[in-house]
Amino acid sequence: MKNLIVIIATTLTLYLVPPVVNAQQNDRARLDQIQELLKADVPRVLCLDQDFTTGAQPTDQAYAKAAANGFRSVLSLRAGNEGVDLFRERAIVEKSNLRYFNIPVVSSAPQPEQVDEFIRIVREPANHPMLINCASANRVGAFMMIYRVVELGWPEDKAFEEATKIGLSSDALKKFAQNYIAQHKPKRT
Repeated sequence: MKNLIVIIATTLTLYLVPPVVNAQQNDRARLDQIQELLKADVPRVLCLDQDFTTGAQPTDQAYAKAAANGFRSVLSLRAGNEGVDLFRERAIVEKSNLRYFNIPVVSSAPQPEQVDEFIRIVREPANHPMLINCASANRVGAFMMIYRVVELGWPEDKAFEEATKIGLSSDALKKFAQNYIAQHKPKRT
């Protein structure tokens, strides 16, 4: 009887695991295609997963390409005094039938309330997939690091590694992220 259970378990594993692995490979291949498509229009573009793509300031053409690939929203962390016309950007994004969100984060003075708003927006499945950007992806990296640890329960070192790939390079933003994380008990998954 014990051998029969092992045989059944092994057989089920052989039939059930490959489709999951193939689906993950297909998902990653699609994300890589989207990343390649957006590369010319979104500096530092990085498709993290099916929900989030990050990068620096997109060109106007990026929004139509994102919409054509199933994106539902854009979240900009840029402030209006950074040389980007946020009203014009909103109009272009919305013309592409995407939702537009803006949290004007000053790199040298991010606020905890801004992280709270960021988490509220990225937590909402109706906004996924979304393109999250700032001028250089530095702020995006810091805010995604916080989200991954506080909301998803990632280990801080894993979230920091991803944040660095995204574009986090500022010691001040890294310290801000670490302080926010320390003050907000991470949820357990």
